[in-house]
Amino acid sequence: MRHEIAILAVPGVQLLDVCGPVDVFAEANRLLQRQIYTPRIIAVEGGEIHASSGVRLSADMQLAETQNYAPHTFLIAGAPGIENFAADDNLLHALSGLCQRSQRFGSVCSGALLLARTGLLAGKRVTTHWESAALLASRYPEITVDADALCVADGRVRTAAGVTSGLDLALRLVEEDLGREVAIEIAAHLVMFFRRPVNQAHFIRSNSVSLSGRSALQELQRWVISHLAEVKTVAMMAEHMAISERHLTRLFRNELGMTPGQWLERERVAKAKQLLEQKSLPAKTLALQCGFSGADVMRRAFSRVTGITPAAYRKITENNE
Repeated sequence: MRHEIAILAVPGVQLLDVCGPVDVFAEANRLLQRQIYTPRIIAVEGGEIHASSGVRLSADMQLAETQNYAPHTFLIAGAPGIENFAADDNLLHALSGLCQRSQRFGSVCSGALLLARTGLLAGKRVTTHWESAALLASRYPEITVDADALCVADGRVRTAAGVTSGLDLALRLVEEDLGREVAIEIAAHLVMFFRRPVNQAHFIRSNSVSLSGRSALQELQRWVISHLAEVKTVAMMAEHMAISERHLTRLFRNELGMTPGQWLERERVAKAKQLLEQKSLPAKTLALQCGFSGADVMRRAFSRVTGITPAAYRKITENNE
């Protein structure tokens, strides 16, 4: 069994989006003492790719040379500013062809923004870096964007959230190909979690992502964030904007890629995280200050959003102090 793993690296690519997955596949080769995975770096044009870090990558081929190329797996790596990358019809046609000829295809980090332009993610559930999630959802409403997941598999599509989660994605691809035990062994050798104890929401900083969308929606978000303990329902949010709940839901889906209820829950959890980092409060007091009806409700929501309990999160922050 031999798998070619092709990764498109656009100019300014984030180096770890490429090298992280490649190192996981290389470790599989080393542990099993045979060449199972062969990486191929594809450049948009030219033989050298300048990464955002200043490091230069040597490409194995150019995109124009891939008309008949059919790798086992094709991934598009992310890059700062990739949402503004100039991609003409010929380039998108070449990307689409690579995806269609591959057994599985996808993206790492913000590479999802370029992959989405092929139209092949329509009707699919995907993830991307949390900073790019709202943009991806607003530009492509036909795509279901899971802004919380580290990795998502949907049919032949595989997507990773951002930067280091490219390693998580590669590990899951190895698990698909070679089994759980091999993937666990690779994780141990690379000193990484086989399954991280947290998901993407653990890394989101509330003050940088809470406010999104049109100005009226931002005003609502500011009001809710400053009155989390009092705002109990989505109906109260809709009433504040003097619109129906259905209309509010449509606005949130179009602008943020989630429902108002999902956003409200995440803001409550973000507030809980902030308080857990700053002070030690009884669970009931913490829940009330964040607008939860009780400690058990808070615990379930916190675990759903972050993947761990409030107590476990507190222990992590204490160990990092």
